[in-house]
Amino acid sequence: MGARILLTNDDGIESSGIAVLRHALEGIGTVTTIAPACNSSAVARGITIDRPLRLQPVTFGRGYAGVSCDGTPADCVRVGFLGLEGPLPDIVVCGVNLGPNLGADVTYSGTVGAAFEAALRGRPAIAFSVNGRRPGWLAQAAPLLRRVVEAVLARGLPPSSILNVNLPDLPLNEIVGIRPARLGGASCHDRVFLSGDGDGHVPLPVSNALGARDPLGSSARAPGCSDSEAHQMAIDFDVVAESAVAVTPLRYDLLDQAFLRELESWDLDPERLHV
Repeated sequence: MGARILLTNDDGIESSGIAVLRHALEGIGTVTTIAPACNSSAVARGITIDRPLRLQPVTFGRGYAGVSCDGTPADCVRVGFLGLEGPLPDIVVCGVNLGPNLGADVTYSGTVGAAFEAALRGRPAIAFSVNGRRPGWLAQAAPLLRRVVEAVLARGLPPSSILNVNLPDLPLNEIVGIRPARLGGASCHDRVFLSGDGDGHVPLPVSNALGARDPLGSSARAPGCSDSEAHQMAIDFDVVAESAVAVTPLRYDLLDQAFLRELESWDLDPERLHV
């Protein structure tokens, strides 16, 4: 029978990305597809708590059977683990997201959020993205997608860890390989669009107009922003720019161990302060 695979995404079940990934999984195992009914990008690990979720059987891609869910990507994973009868998935595969999830943007991503939802439930997970909102060559990348999934099934992942995989939007014969990559920082091209009254001008408090484009610091910036990391393993931005697939291991552990020890010296206990 092979592996039990749960497939989801954040672009919605009608997205071309999830259809390509479903095709790449053909023959590896039993695939259950539960994906958002509509686009749910940039919701991270958000879940629905104010109403019941609604599921609807659908057909997508090349006539594949799936289930649409009127919730978030993390909701879809939770349904796969908590809402269905039968054995739990062996692996959760997310994507392919139409647009990259590189650097600090992974904390926004519903694709990555769904993968972490699975990892925190004890299953390996992969988040796939392609470097293009309207990719022209994604269908050719099916063998690369399959290769990564098969490798994870064969070798496993550490607890609470996922693989974040970003593909260049290139013909298969122009992709130069699959490379491990560090996580980059904030994009140098990140923008916020504001709507104001009248001429559209929105006055900002002086304290919010500091001119800092990258709050993570220059050493964490994308290519073109800093040379400080040139002699270390390449960051994901660079790997994709060099026509390779970037594979970045991510681990869900928000605790700052070093700072936790420092906090012991802060004397925060009211009894110590005689409050």
